[in-house]
Amino acid sequence: MPAERKEIEEAKDEGINFLFQNNIVEIKGDKNVQKLELIKTELVQKECESRAVPVNVEGSNYEIDTDYVVMALGSTVSDEVLELGLTVNKWGNVYVNDNFQTSNSKVFAGGDLIGAKGTVAWAARSGRDASDSIKEYLKSKVE
Repeated sequence: MPAERKEIEEAKDEGINFLFQNNIVEIKGDKNVQKLELIKTELVQKECESRAVPVNVEGSNYEIDTDYVVMALGSTVSDEVLELGLTVNKWGNVYVNDNFQTSNSKVFAGGDLIGAKGTVAWAARSGRDASDSIKEYLKSKVE
């Protein structure tokens, strides 16, 4: 995980827990997210690969309680996102307003997808701010 030590400490101070070498198996819940089922992975050097790749460790599944999930899409805008018809800026990042809403008011975005500063701490902050906006949006729909 490329990040400065200070960024990692600041994230931990904000209550962020890092779970390295895990894959999500299933997001569980009836009407909303309640748990994540995870499986541990180990790095394995595969033939003809220049770097080790994560491989699931059989029988290492476990669950954690959670309220919501923010899926990371990577450092570039994928074709699937572009197929949603969202407006992108001249750098190819998804355009959002001050509330992290895209050109489709029901779709929110943050982090690498919107071109936020390229550090873990800034991406985490952007994701948290986007999630706050999502909560406010949903509250306004209930009232």
